[in-house]
Formats: sequence, structure tokens, C-alpha cells
Amino acid sequence: MRIRNINITFIALFIICAIIGSKIVWDQRTQVVYEGHNAQLERFSEYITSKLDKYNHIPQLLSKDKELQDALLAPSNSAQIEVTNRYLEQVNKVIQAADTYLLDKDGTTIAASNWNISRSFVGRNFAWRPYFINAIQGSTSQYFALGSTSGLRGYYYSYPISHAGEIIGVTVVKMDLSLIEESWRGKDNFFIVTDKDNVVFMSNQPDWLFKSLTTLSDAQRSRIKNSRQYLDTNIRSLGFSGLLSAHQGKLTNPHKSDLLGSYLYSSNTLSKLPLTIRVLTSQRAIVWSVLGFIIILALVFSVIYLATLLIHNRRLKHRQLEQLQNEAKQKLEFQVMSRTAELHAEIAERVRTETTLRHTQEELIQAAKLAVLGEMSASISHELNNPLAAIRSFADNGKQFLSKQKLDRVDDNLTRISLLTERMAKISDQLRSYARKTELDDQSLLPVEPVLSAAVELMSPQLKANMIKFSRSTQPNLPEVSINRIQLEQVLVNLLTNAIQALDGQAIKSISMNASFDASSVTITIDDDGPGIDAQTADQLFAPFFTTKKNGLGLGLSISQQIIEAMNGKLSYLPSHLGGACFSIKIPRSQTLTINSTPERNGDE
Repeated sequence: MRIRNINITFIALFIICAIIGSKIVWDQRTQVVYEGHNAQLERFSEYITSKLDKYNHIPQLLSKDKELQDALLAPSNSAQIEVTNRYLEQVNKVIQAADTYLLDKDGTTIAASNWNISRSFVGRNFAWRPYFINAIQGSTSQYFALGSTSGLRGYYYSYPISHAGEIIGVTVVKMDLSLIEESWRGKDNFFIVTDKDNVVFMSNQPDWLFKSLTTLSDAQRSRIKNSRQYLDTNIRSLGFSGLLSAHQGKLTNPHKSDLLGSYLYSSNTLSKLPLTIRVLTSQRAIVWSVLGFIIILALVFSVIYLATLLIHNRRLKHRQLEQLQNEAKQKLEFQVMSRTAELHAEIAERVRTETTLRHTQEELIQAAKLAVLGEMSASISHELNNPLAAIRSFADNGKQFLSKQKLDRVDDNLTRISLLTERMAKISDQLRSYARKTELDDQSLLPVEPVLSAAVELMSPQLKANMIKFSRSTQPNLPEVSINRIQLEQVLVNLLTNAIQALDGQAIKSISMNASFDASSVTITIDDDGPGIDAQTADQLFAPFFTTKKNGLGLGLSISQQIIEAMNGKLSYLPSHLGGACFSIKIPRSQTLTINSTPERNGDE
């Protein structure tokens, strides 16, 4: 019952809104059409008047011309007539008229601008034309009609030519009305110009020309036929019905359907000419606007109707849905609790795994450092044994010098022993510092130069033992960067160790270390002149457990890469300018001021 009431209410509201809305849309669209008519009528009226006024005074000016007067006074003088013909031809081109011609007092054309074409007016008599009748009686005249010779529509201007106080002829200028119609082509509306009998004389609809808007009376037909204004054209009716005397209104053509044969029109009668301009617009556009409104209204009501039914149905199912939602909510809460517990357990397990992996990685780094120290042990042992032997020799000599009371020599030997012990302590400190265990995230803003020097000092015994020519260059004022000093030193030692091993067996061995910086980063490169690395091997250099050494583990470069990435840097390989391998370390700069470091130095160590 409630749904039935909703249906009746909606139908009644729709009918009321459709009737009222259609009336409003119809009136508004009609008003818009009439406003457009008024603007177009004003524009076209001014255009037609300006075009017609262009030729209004030309016949009067020509009537003063001596050439024309001489031709009328001596019409049998062929030479004068030829001169006049050419003169009128030239004048016609200048004023851009359809035709310009000269009539004698009997209405016969004695000279014309079209004298040299087949349809020339020369010799033709136009005494029956109103424009001649009025002009020969001494009045200026304007007239529109179909040309009896050309069959083209024209607007005629005439003026009498006088000599010694007597009218001796008439000069006529004809304008082509089709030029005015050119500006109406392609318009959505229909434009027509009618005479006093409502005969269409100009229009953008060619089928309407020389037809009357309404049915003509017998008297009108007889008068038009006798005037020969439209020659022998049979003036048929377009069949419109309506009040044509009104400024605005509606015309209906009973021969067509209501939609195609109904027009809204506006008219304007020219003040100086017996012509009426009308603009017609088919009511189809207004009908379509009303139909569009009704369709939109139907869609809106449909949406509202469906929404109302939806709300009604929702209310009926509200309790059932509420119960289902409560059950679903409880089930979801249970699932969330269960899943939350699982996630907590999974997170805890992942934290433990990550901690284990981190500790494992740190142990691998520490193991890699100890492995490097193991490889360096022979060179370090040699570096320590030499000072020890020297200390023993200086001590033995010191005893002998002491027994001989050569105290100054004893003092010299003790000083040398002290320097040797300092050198051994320095080597021990470097080894202890290098072997110290650190964490990956233990970083701070530090200068790079001391780290480079420590790595080179640590590798110095091996460089000397392998008779390698080592050079180092550092760009002045290297900036501080965020690094782990011990681990960066470990990477440098590892890269230098790899370079030394790559040179094994070569007669001439060279390694260079360069440090430079730009606006974004500090770059450290280590080059050697060894055999280099082929492309296939280069693609796998940083893969864990990949090695080309007989007893290598394949972890050195992989760990080094992880250390540099932990500092937000990048470790990469590229061919060396020395002919061997080059490893590049790029560490991003911190936004701080640069510091003064050790000046650039080049040479052997």
C-alpha cells in the first residue's frame, strides 16, 4: 500500500512539473529566438541600406557628365556613341555595378556598359519601366525588378539628364541583389525580403524566390502582371498563414507537419524603401528543447523514485542487516585479534632473525679483517723482526761502550733503541685498531685523509715486500663525510690486498690511490696495472662466495660492498687507466664546511 502511494505521488508531481517546466522552457526559448531576430534584423537592415545607398547618388553625378549629354544630343554620331559606351563600361567597373546605361527621351538605350556582349542593352526600349517613367518626368527614382534582358534580379537607380532646361534622357545604374544575399549563406535561420505584396524578392532559400508568403488576391496578381516587375513569372504562394503585419509572430504552413511547418518570425520595414525584411526560425529547436527538458526531468524523477524505493527497502531490511553486521563484527574482531597475535609473533621472529643476521654479518666482517691480518702476518713479522734485531745489536754494543766508559755512544744507542720501540708500538697500535670490532651503524662525521693514511701505513710492509711502486694523490680540502673509520679502513685494506695479489708474478708493479670530491660526493679510487678483469667476471665480482683465487672464500668484495652501502655510498668496478683494475668508492658529502687536509703528494712509499 505504501509503495502504491509513492507511485501515485511521483506520477502526479511529474505531470505538474512537466507542464509548468515545459511552459517556462518554451517561453524562455521563444524570447531568446526573438532577441536573436532583433539583433539580426538590425544588422541586416543596416547592411542592405548601406549597400543600396552606395549607388543612390551615382546617376545624378552621371547626369552632369558632358559625354552623356553629347551622346543624347547626337545619337546618330557613331564615334560619340562608341566613346560613351567605353566610358560607361569604365564607370561600371569602378563603381562595381551590374550595368550602367543611357536612355533617350523615348526610353531607348543608346549607350551601355555591356555594349560589347550578346545581351547588351543597346537598342532596347525600357519606356515601360517605372524607373524611366518617373525619371523622364523629372524625378529621381529607385526600383527593384527582374531584368527583362538578363533575367537577373536588380535594383535600379535613375536620374533625368537635362540640357537647356529640357529633359533629353535618363541615366540608369543597376545593382546585382545576389551580392547582398552572399552574407546570408550558411545561416541557421531563414531570411527573406518582400515587397508590399509579400512577394519574396531576396532570400537565403532559393526555392522561395518570386513566391508570395500568402495567397494573392486577383487584383494583386493583375497589378503585378501589368507592371511586369517580375516579367512573366507565375507568382505562386508558399502557403503560410498568420498575421504578417505584426512585428513578431508565428507563421504556419498547412502543407507541412506542425513540427516542420511552424516558424517564429520577426520583421522590420525599411524606412526609405518599400521592402520588409523578415527572419524566420523553425519551432523545431524549441520543441526539441522542451523534449530535452522533459527527458531530463524524467531522468531526475527516476533517480529520485529509485532512491526512494531503495531507502524504503533498506528500512525493511535494516534489522536483519544490523544483526548480520553485529555477527560479522564479532567474527572480524576475533579474526583481528588472532591475526594480531600472529603478526606480533612474526614480528618478534623477524626481529630475532634480523639481529642474528646482523651479528653474523658483523662476525663475517671481523673474520674478513682477521683473514687479511693473517695474509699480512709474514710481512708484519718481517717488519717487527728487523727492529728487534737492531735493538739486540744496539744493546750488545751499548754494554761494550759502557764498559769502555764511552757514555756518549751508549746514549746514542739508547736513543736509537727508543725510536725502534716507538716504531714497533705504532705498528702494534695500527694492528690493534684495525682488528677492533665495530658495528655497521657506528658512523660519525670524519675527515677521509687520516683513514687513507692509516690504510696505506698498515699495508706499507706488504707494498715494500712485494716491491710495488705505490703513489697517492689527494685533492686539497677534502670535506668531512659520515663514515665508520675502522670499517672504511678495512675496505681500503681489502682493496689494496686484492691489488697486490693481482700483481703477483709481474716484473713491474704499480698501484695508485686517488681521493677527490665534487659538489655531491667524495670519491676514492684504487688502480693497478695488473691483468685486469674480464667482462664475465666483472658481472659477478660482488656476488657472495664468488672468487677467482685458489684458496679464496669470495666474501671480501661482497662484505666491502655492504660496508660502503651502510655508509650510503657505492663501491663499483671499472677498467683502470693503468691497464688493470680500478675500484671506486663514492661516499655522499655531508652539508658541512670542508676541512684542510694533508696537501697533495705524489711519490713512492
